[in-house]
Amino acid sequence: MVGRGGATVTTHPRKKKGMAVNLIKTSAVSLVAAMALTACSLGTQLEKAKMAETAKTPFNYNLYDGYIGLSKMEYKEGDYEDSDRFAMRAMKASTAKKDTAVKPEGFKARNLPADKADDLRKARGRLMIALHQGGRENYPRFAADAQVKFDCWMQEQEENFQPKDIEACKKGFMKAIAKLEKAVAPKPVAKKMMKKKMPMMAAKPRAPEPVDVDGIYIVFFDLNSSKLNPASQRILRKAAAEFALTDSPGMNLTGHTDKAGPAGYNYDLSQRRLNAVRGYLMKMGVTQPSLLSSAYGEEKPLVPTRDGKKEKRNRRVEIIFQ
Repeated sequence: MVGRGGATVTTHPRKKKGMAVNLIKTSAVSLVAAMALTACSLGTQLEKAKMAETAKTPFNYNLYDGYIGLSKMEYKEGDYEDSDRFAMRAMKASTAKKDTAVKPEGFKARNLPADKADDLRKARGRLMIALHQGGRENYPRFAADAQVKFDCWMQEQEENFQPKDIEACKKGFMKAIAKLEKAVAPKPVAKKMMKKKMPMMAAKPRAPEPVDVDGIYIVFFDLNSSKLNPASQRILRKAAAEFALTDSPGMNLTGHTDKAGPAGYNYDLSQRRLNAVRGYLMKMGVTQPSLLSSAYGEEKPLVPTRDGKKEKRNRRVEIIFQ
């Protein structure tokens, strides 16, 4: 700045510094206010969920009730984020017109410990199969209880610091899924009815197998067979198409049987089932190095049974992307 008489006068930049300090203070205050506002917004969904309309189907009614219970439990523990999460699932169930609108939580929704993911995948597979077999429609209370207990297990396992709570949810799910599986299992035909000649009837179309179980594909087989039926081929085509769109380095294939027949024979049968699946996937464009296969025979049933028991849900090949 030029002063009187042409002398140069240096202006002290104190005002500009003051403005910068004020801006920093304002930004800090705004940030704190924003954080406080976000914190205040947590834990607000439970009260909204309590006022939700009555669910339209028996399954969703029981699902709503179960999620409200989980939301209340997490709210009491101060976990407002998960309380809101379960409350919003409850509200979704209350407005849903279809029983399939609110599915069990998927693995992408939770950051699970790597050493626990396999158990949860198998558990979700059992649950999805039972739900597909008419669990929601025919046994809504059992089905909803199993789904709520599974989501409880997922939530506690993600936190991974309360072993008693994790075990309680896991045990609760195992008890609930066993009850649901027993309910949906085909009922044995009475011997007297078997002796009585039944009129010829047109064969009912086979119900479609459950296709994608959120990150794990399951192909089922007939008794003592490694042949891929049309439903199994559709599943494998879907798996191959999805694999081509992902960055996954490979697929893990595991072959299984039920406990009907000798253990040695069952091991060989699970290997033949693996070969059938692997061959079809390669036909669909999946390269052989991407396929990692393990045969287990009757060692790892999806549904626990006594030795010698026939169980379709155990005659399978599981496909999991790496």
